[in-house]
Amino acid sequence: MVLGSSNRVHEQKENFVRVEGDEDEFRHPLVREVCRLLELRSGWNPKLEGQLRNLLRSLKARQVCAVLRSQADERVALEFFYWADRQWRYKHYPVVYYAMLEVLSKTKLCQGAKRVLRLMARRGIERSPEAFGYVMVSYSRAGKLRHAMRMLTLMQKAGVELNVSICNTAIHALVMGNKLEKALRVLERMQLVGIAPNVVTYNCLIKGYCEVHRVEDALELIDEMPSRGCPPDKVSYYTVMGFLCKEKRVKEVRELVEKMTKDGGLLPDQVTYNNLVHMLSKHGYGDEAVEFLREAEEKGFRFDKVGYSAIVHSFCKDGRIDMAKEIVNEMFSKGCTPDVVTYTAVLNGYCRLGKVDQAKKMLQHMYKHGCKPNTVSYTALLNGLCRSQNSLEAREMMNMSEEEWWTPNAITYSVLMHGLRREGKLVEACDMVREMVKKGFLPNPVEINLLIQSLCRKGKINEAKRFMEECLNKGCAVNVVNFTTVIHGYCQMDDLETALSLLDDMYLSNKHPDAITYTTVINALGKKGRIQEATKLMIEMLGKGLDPTPVTYRTVPTGIVKRVGWTI
Repeated sequence: MVLGSSNRVHEQKENFVRVEGDEDEFRHPLVREVCRLLELRSGWNPKLEGQLRNLLRSLKARQVCAVLRSQADERVALEFFYWADRQWRYKHYPVVYYAMLEVLSKTKLCQGAKRVLRLMARRGIERSPEAFGYVMVSYSRAGKLRHAMRMLTLMQKAGVELNVSICNTAIHALVMGNKLEKALRVLERMQLVGIAPNVVTYNCLIKGYCEVHRVEDALELIDEMPSRGCPPDKVSYYTVMGFLCKEKRVKEVRELVEKMTKDGGLLPDQVTYNNLVHMLSKHGYGDEAVEFLREAEEKGFRFDKVGYSAIVHSFCKDGRIDMAKEIVNEMFSKGCTPDVVTYTAVLNGYCRLGKVDQAKKMLQHMYKHGCKPNTVSYTALLNGLCRSQNSLEAREMMNMSEEEWWTPNAITYSVLMHGLRREGKLVEACDMVREMVKKGFLPNPVEINLLIQSLCRKGKINEAKRFMEECLNKGCAVNVVNFTTVIHGYCQMDDLETALSLLDDMYLSNKHPDAITYTTVINALGKKGRIQEATKLMIEMLGKGLDPTPVTYRTVPTGIVKRVGWTI
């Protein structure tokens, strides 16, 4: 966050932080009632608005801030902010403006944030660098880096002095926007105007170097930091370590830990070892993670189940289930009881190896040790069953979910649908999608298309069409690829009338055909000698600004190509 320099702004900032951390305000009856009325805004009437107006006059500034932060939709918070500002005998305190900007900084609503900043100027509210920083962050989230950087110019025009925090915000935005060179220029300008960079500044740049695979430059910057009056901290080293793990340069991780201790004078602590174990485990280096775990334990540090689970997951992912079980047994011996995450990792590891019977035993083992499997656990087992060609058994297990006290989610349904589809049980797969939609989970276009393709390959074109239309009517995200697949199916069955009818239906459903859709139908018409209709479609295709594909050129008769004026 960007801090202001004046005493008044500093006091406002202290109040702001205090308000943000006061959880009691979020539970205050007035705040909860205002939030309830805002949820009813679609059915507002003069009576409800009158109630809200009366409540507003009773709210303290920190409670107004709590209302703004409580909104799941930041646009509602902004509407309430402006509505309150228009009310008679009510005036926003400065802290409310900052709270509103903070809320907007977490979104892409950059124009709204800029309007609030302008309103502060009109109301005579002193604007600190923090206020401009919030707007800058919102612009950067929206991908408008140029507008974000203009905040620095607007600050100077408004007579607000730059400080290190706003410069850090600018550097961070540029790094996140893959503009490292511009971020380095901001660093140069900071030094020219006498603003001393701090460790946050350098850490942003270190991250930027790593993001563009310039790890040597990142290490060089770490070496230069002490001479620049700003020694690196552990975050500086952690950033590079994470990159080295990602790039499979594990040997250099150990060297960097030694460098951190020797050159930086920073002794590895619990946080250091936790980070190392998690980073190495995440990228598949379970053995190296165990080495650091042993080293940490020798120094008196203790790991919790989260650290152990990370290593277990790494071994399971590599198919080294025996090593994973050794770590689990070690957890028991050290009084660290595995949780559902640990067990699920092992269960999933068995399924990956096709050892579904062992996975089932692991599920029973969980119950035996008082660890209730969750949806992720059951979904992993269902996936294992489906990959072992036992999708019907998986279906039976899901039907028992209510008795076993777990709730299938979208991934569960998707796993089972694909399992049934791969086994050729297309009727059951379509039924699974219908059940999925009924439960409020919508399949994505890729899942829909895989099922449509399977139906078409089996010659069940009409069923594919009905299934697609059913998905469309239920609000699923049916796209042009789904339509094209069905159209292609009808073309292969020589049912061109239905294919042409579907082409028209696409416009009615606001799904515009692409070049592949047109080419599919044009090719089928050309093969049947329906040259006039094919020509009409090609002219229509050109009129919509669609470029013919190489396939189009190969499939249409040369006479048609010359008639519509294409250049081969």
